[in-house]
Amino acid sequence: MSIFHDFTGLENLNFKLHDFPQDSGCPLCQEEDDTTVHLIAQCSALMLLRKAILGDFTLPLDTLSDIHWHLLLRFAKASKRFYQP
Repeated sequence: MSIFHDFTGLENLNFKLHDFPQDSGCPLCQEEDDTTVHLIAQCSALMLLRKAILGDFTLPLDTLSDIHWHLLLRFAKASKRFYQP
């Protein structure tokens, strides 16, 4: 479990967004499981956005708790990951 799971209750984003289990893979990059940590820190499809908003292409896991919630919200909104088609 991650600090984000503890804080938000989110881990598998597909399950939370769609209320049923789907493929647990990331729909943006199809490289790893679709978790909150992957979205914020590692998803290769969001590297440029992450650099622009959070300051680096990828983020070390031990630094995630230092990111201000406002920046995380801005990143999440800009990723458009939470918009339903």
